[in-house]
Amino acid sequence: MMTNTIMKTSTTSNCKVNLPDHIHIFSVEDHDYWKPKILESIDLTKKTNNIELNNEGYYYDFNQNNKIEKAYGSLVENIMYPYYVDLGEMYGLKWINSRKSGELYWFQQYFQGSKHGWHQHTGHWAFVYFIELPEPDEATEFLNYGTLKVKEGDILCFPTFLVHRAPEITSNLRKTIIASNQLFEVDREFIGNDSKRFRNR
Repeated sequence: MMTNTIMKTSTTSNCKVNLPDHIHIFSVEDHDYWKPKILESIDLTKKTNNIELNNEGYYYDFNQNNKIEKAYGSLVENIMYPYYVDLGEMYGLKWINSRKSGELYWFQQYFQGSKHGWHQHTGHWAFVYFIELPEPDEATEFLNYGTLKVKEGDILCFPTFLVHRAPEITSNLRKTIIASNQLFEVDREFIGNDSKRFRNR
């Protein structure tokens, strides 16, 4: 259950120029405050569940919702919730509680030489929160758009069908992300109450 301790009411989307219309970048308020707390929770999750490096050389806990306890889960959900709401309002959608929609959140922690090849996600919208991103050129890369200009503390949001990858880490600096797939549905009431927002209403 979400608490109200981290809620905020305004976000900034697409603060970077030259983004495709359907890809959004949000900047997390007070990221520097939350970063060590999230990293500590990830370390606890790794230790508690004996998570080891995979064959590609990175840590992750994807596809483990009902098998392990993710210490960072509630914290991250509270941080990211306002961005689900903002994204939905852009498209006439409302967020479906993630606890009903499959994989909640997972972390991936990359080191020099590690990578994650071309893939896509399930669900409607994917969110990638860059907890640690010392080298911006090592951010998520899209098959059709390349690597976008994101920074540590940003959330990258895109339709889940877009093919993307985590490029190989060439530096000796760690990259950590929290990812999530989220479901949405049409919000007819919201659309009906805002006659100016949508062109074809």
